[in-house]
Amino acid sequence: MLRCRSTHASMPKQKLLAITAPAEAADKRLDQFLVSHLPNISRARIQQLISERKVLVNDLESKPSLRLRGGERITLLGEPQPRPLRAIAEEIPLEIIYEDDDIAVINKPSGMMVHAGSGATDDARNRGTLVNALLHHFGKLSAIGGELRPGIVHRLDKATSGLILVAKNDESHRKLAMQFSRREVKKTYVALVH
Repeated sequence: MLRCRSTHASMPKQKLLAITAPAEAADKRLDQFLVSHLPNISRARIQQLISERKVLVNDLESKPSLRLRGGERITLLGEPQPRPLRAIAEEIPLEIIYEDDDIAVINKPSGMMVHAGSGATDDARNRGTLVNALLHHFGKLSAIGGELRPGIVHRLDKATSGLILVAKNDESHRKLAMQFSRREVKKTYVALVH
């Protein structure tokens, strides 16, 4: 039996959405029910809200695996969608191999993410990335990659060191992206095996 504790007295939060599970929801998992009934909220965001104790079932905290019986009152607290994340300029040293008005070639060190992941928030997961360093060093970059990936045409895994091309404007971004998609860029990988 799933045990939940009451939160309405100890955790004052603003109610944003309340729904009643219909009889057809019987035996469905809470997270699956919410995903199917709230198409504007991503599955990842629903799971995040549940883990942050912002989903109450009959005023009690619950788990994603809770099996509904039908008739439960489900309340979502907090923002259904997190605020859009923006990359922030950070003073991080860069090894610039080449630079002109359109592009830069950076030697990315191992252990550095190119950009924050889709699950990143305003915390440490959105800090210390190559994008943070690029924004500090260059200021404005191509906007084609969006707020989290300005100037990023391709990427290297976090554990991989190597050269990465950065587009300083939209025209160079489009041209570089086309060359990558046509496989006109020659890539060479060297691996060290111990």
